Amino acid sequence: MAKLSGFLFSLFLFGIAHAEEIKDSPIPEPNYIGIIIFFALSIGIGGWYTWKVMTGGNKDKGQVKK
Repeated sequence: MAKLSGFLFSLFLFGIAHAEEIKDSPIPEPNYIGIIIFFALSIGIGGWYTWKVMTGGNKDKGQVKK
């Protein structure tokens, strides 16, 4: 556990150093089409997964319900 904590802490510090280098870079223009597609896919996949979990998913069709 100590090795994992040390590894994650070193990655955290590397991320801080990398963020310090690029903080003055210009912000790119937003891509609204990409944002809309991302949200549509996220909501669609989340809704599909929820529907499959709530309805029972892939039950065997040959079984008779009692």
